[in-house]
Amino acid sequence: MKYREERYSGDIKVTDFLSRDITGTLAARNDTAYNKFMDDINTQVRDQLRQSNLYRFVAIIGLLFAVLGLSMILYFSSGNTWVILGGAYYSFFAYLLVESYIQANRNNFEDQLYKRLMKNYFKN
Repeated sequence: MKYREERYSGDIKVTDFLSRDITGTLAARNDTAYNKFMDDINTQVRDQLRQSNLYRFVAIIGLLFAVLGLSMILYFSSGNTWVILGGAYYSFFAYLLVESYIQANRNNFEDQLYKRLMKNYFKN
């Protein structure tokens, strides 16, 4: 899915949902339905992007305070530098798990949009 975000207002305009191969094969009748679908999903895509950004923000803040903060406390109490490196290592991989969740959530969202496109807009 490709989209364009307005710089100042933050409005989302979906520019491409299906690959060029599939959209090139749409008949003229289906092309108007596809364009109507693209206009209808703009707010849902914007909400999905905002949710992903919220997850990233919460994960970064949470990992900074919980993991790295705890590592700093343990470092000052024990004087062991490996504690800080272990905390940074753990927080990096924990953030990768958050990013994988965001990507899986986004793939599910796009799959649901595709199913709705086929069901509601391309009825046979």
